[in-house]
Amino acid sequence: MGVPENDLLDALATRRLAERYAVAVDRGDGALFAAQFTDDGVLEAPRGRFEGRAALAGVPPMMRGLYRRTWHGVLGQAVDFAGDAGEGETYAIARHFYDDRDGRPSCYEMTIRYADRFVRRDGAWLILHRRLVVDATHRFAVDGEGAGKEQA
Repeated sequence: MGVPENDLLDALATRRLAERYAVAVDRGDGALFAAQFTDDGVLEAPRGRFEGRAALAGVPPMMRGLYRRTWHGVLGQAVDFAGDAGEGETYAIARHFYDDRDGRPSCYEMTIRYADRFVRRDGAWLILHRRLVVDATHRFAVDGEGAGKEQA
């Protein structure tokens, strides 16, 4: 038995949400980040609980204050849909570039999953609740003079 066409469209829409979330963090774009959530959306992460779009908009600037830049790669997503609701997991790698104590370009990498709850409101899928689960971390030096810096 095949997957219903609507499920495929819904899966594409929630995958795009996850990708826009990642791009918003990496660009430091609080407005874009918050727009991926419902008005009362929640993000639970090691750095705190952020509830509502005003609080959520502060997450990318906070990350910019902690790291030189970030890079988030969305690897996969599995969501089960029931009408206008979806629940599942999004798998990703998150890289956080910074200078170590000796000034060497470095990366703090996290292998992560998001436990996600999505809702469709006015025809658009949004994140209702997202909980960050850290499966593994790794710190390492980054090669190259421009490592971790924005490139033209």
